[in-house]
Amino acid sequence: MIEHARNQFGEVLFDIRVELGRKKVSVREMLNWEKGTILKFNKTSGEPVDFLVNNKPLALGEVMVLDDRFAIRITEILDKEKLTEMYKDGIYG
Repeated sequence: MIEHARNQFGEVLFDIRVELGRKKVSVREMLNWEKGTILKFNKTSGEPVDFLVNNKPLALGEVMVLDDRFAIRITEILDKEKLTEMYKDGIYG
């Protein structure tokens, strides 16, 4: 069955993004940005990053450097309960 799915859907493309954190800002705050402005996000250093597929959370991961490029090691595949908790806490609301 998995091999059939690979053959049938193997070329379907998805948009994959990794989100380090989120922050809401006002237009007033944005207009004050200049080169060198530092923004603090809702996550702390070492906290897992969100792995999104088509803008929907799928997994959590950790940032790595591999051959001088950033990479993400998937540390957890999110289940229904974890996703419900994340939406409830306003992370994806």
